[in-house]
Amino acid sequence: MIFDYPNLIRLEQEIKTLIEYRLLEYPYEEVIVEAYYAMNGSIVCRIELFSSEPTILNRIAKYEAELKEGFYYEAEQILIGQLELVTIKNAS
Repeated sequence: MIFDYPNLIRLEQEIKTLIEYRLLEYPYEEVIVEAYYAMNGSIVCRIELFSSEPTILNRIAKYEAELKEGFYYEAEQILIGQLELVTIKNAS
């Protein structure tokens, strides 16, 4: 099995750019995207959104799943749902 790490870096950058563009109206400060090869050879991607500096205490949304068709749409919907809960909680 041949791993193509430069393409993973490009993939991370593309997903981060899309997330930053699509979630402009939501309250977060930083996005971290990590893509990696799982033990079975599939690609897994993790997206984390933070309210300030990237620490576990400041993480407000997270999505991690195998990269397959529909990944981005599903990730966006789940992250929006988590961010809306944060917004509602902060408004109360």
